[in-house]
Amino acid sequence: MNWDHEPKPLLSRPSGTLSPAASGGEGRGEEAPFLARFTARRLSSPGPWRPSPVPTLLLRYGCVFLLAVLTLSLVRAAEEPKPFFLPKNPVAAAYVLGRLSNKELIAAPRSEFVYVALLERNGLDKKYRLEALQGLAKLHGTDPVTELSVELGRLDQKGETRAEILRDLLPLLLQVAPAELAAKRAAFAELTVNAQVPLTRQMAWAALVTADGSPEPSWQQAASEPARLVDLLLAVPLIRAAGLRALFYPRIEPLLQQANPAVVRRAAITAIATVPGHDGPTFNTLASLVESGTERPAAVASLQRLPRPSWPKDLAAPLIDSLIAWLRQVPVEQRTGTDAVNAFQLASDLATLLPAEQAKAIGKTLRAIGVSVFVIHTIPEQMLFDKSLLVVEAGKPLEIILVNEDSMPHNIAVIKPGTVETVGLAAEKMAPDPDAQGRLYVPELPAVLYATRLVDPGQQARLSFTAPAETGDYQYVCTFPGHWRRMVGTLAVVKDVEAYLASHTVSAPKLTEWKLADLAAAAARLGPGANPAAGRELFTKLGCVQCHKVGSQGNTYGPDLTGVFQRWQDSRTNVLEQILEPSKVIADRYRNYEFELADGDSVFGLVVQEDADTVTIQTGPSEKLIQKLKKTEIKERHPQPSSVMPVGLLNTLSQEEIFDLLAFLESGGRVSSAAHPH
Repeated sequence: MNWDHEPKPLLSRPSGTLSPAASGGEGRGEEAPFLARFTARRLSSPGPWRPSPVPTLLLRYGCVFLLAVLTLSLVRAAEEPKPFFLPKNPVAAAYVLGRLSNKELIAAPRSEFVYVALLERNGLDKKYRLEALQGLAKLHGTDPVTELSVELGRLDQKGETRAEILRDLLPLLLQVAPAELAAKRAAFAELTVNAQVPLTRQMAWAALVTADGSPEPSWQQAASEPARLVDLLLAVPLIRAAGLRALFYPRIEPLLQQANPAVVRRAAITAIATVPGHDGPTFNTLASLVESGTERPAAVASLQRLPRPSWPKDLAAPLIDSLIAWLRQVPVEQRTGTDAVNAFQLASDLATLLPAEQAKAIGKTLRAIGVSVFVIHTIPEQMLFDKSLLVVEAGKPLEIILVNEDSMPHNIAVIKPGTVETVGLAAEKMAPDPDAQGRLYVPELPAVLYATRLVDPGQQARLSFTAPAETGDYQYVCTFPGHWRRMVGTLAVVKDVEAYLASHTVSAPKLTEWKLADLAAAAARLGPGANPAAGRELFTKLGCVQCHKVGSQGNTYGPDLTGVFQRWQDSRTNVLEQILEPSKVIADRYRNYEFELADGDSVFGLVVQEDADTVTIQTGPSEKLIQKLKKTEIKERHPQPSSVMPVGLLNTLSQEEIFDLLAFLESGGRVSSAAHPH
């Protein structure tokens, strides 16, 4: 199943206090009983301890009693929470809070200083930032959007060092309803002018465009000032609504040919790759810029963001030649830089469009002049990585860059050979609580070697490590619940890369944008040539088994498909249509809802149960992702028009494989072990 948003646990406000060790102070716990303190002093005194002349038995049991009292007192003192004191001076308070670990900060009693610290601390889950905004709004008599705009200004004054925190706050800003953003328009407009950090200004522009529901007002304000226009252009990729981004095309496209000022053209090149609906013409224009050497780094980076199906094969060879010629001129010590890595990766990706022998020769040339850096993109709406095989030399350093271009979060975990199912099933049983490194759904298993944090849509993460010394077919996988069956590739660790590649092909997944018209006629004539046993394997491989049940196989997160043909008049065409267009008919039980909560958070999920006081929802195919919402916490609920099922589920299959899958569904799970192959 595909999800538009990371599952979010309910917000709660921790109410515990810090221990002396956590706070760095001594605390003022209840004093130990006099007898225990007296015994402790005597036991620790430097001189010999001479007992009174009492009977031996009494002395023995008296000592036991004293030691028991002492132990109990010390345990009680250690267990009792100690008061947590903060200086009244903001600078001093920030210093004290800055010395706390993330776990200690989360446990700290809430105050204005603590709320600000929760907003500005790296590595914290979104729910704590939402809690902080709500808490500050309550203290100040404002609202969370106002507090968020104030916090953006506060972080901006601290400079570029807080850019990572600003990125963490970006999803919180752009999930706010346009009407609420419009109510604070003046504050965001001021940030577009006065903010010091470019990202702050870009976030403010994105908020304004979202509030207006149109690019026109912002474009009129920025078009005559190059510096402001650059900020607005770089804000376009931040805008969540694809329809809003699409409205920018007629304004951005002419700027690609504008020579002066160059900074505006570079920003336009970056922005246009995120504007949907014009991928073919955009690729042609950007390719011509690369070949002419005009703003090459920006054009290369933008070409990589365009959907692979839009890449024209006839432009691949000349574009590769241009990239290789440029890379040969880059000094060796600079070939690990971002611009060179992007060029290496684009050339490698373009090579997959060429005949095998030509692609092999290009790969050999690139490896001779390059380094082991791999850029992996997520394929939007497909729940797939764009690469299924990476090849590295044993014991050599490498870097994997995950660029998430999907509408939901993903990660990459590098795991030991043959452990995908073990790791995937373990991740599905995990609660959505971050580990010590701030990672969600990364099991603490020996099989997991390296892993990134969840990467939000439009963001990227780098994973640098040394390849294992032992050769073998390791895997890389997204461990988000339900994704591991489809989002998995092989990291081949070998002694000789050239020898390995001579017998293996490195390519992007082959995708076919299947339409009902392509399959309907042949499906109606489907005879005994289809193989339901092979279809059963595909049912698992595609991840259908994660959400659906056929016969005794699968799960019931989504509809039971055992009798799906009976429900659709035994028509293969009707069943195919539901797979190809999963949002055309959505039963109420399986419709995804967005719940806007009173504290400002939002949760997406299917309604499992509802009574007078609560709504139980499931935010993913794991039982750990079931949570109960109190109706008093729900501000609004919005039914989603799109199914949680991936749109392009069949795009990696051949026609023959699609018919195998249909045959399995038609069998209702009753597949003979003697089913014949094709």
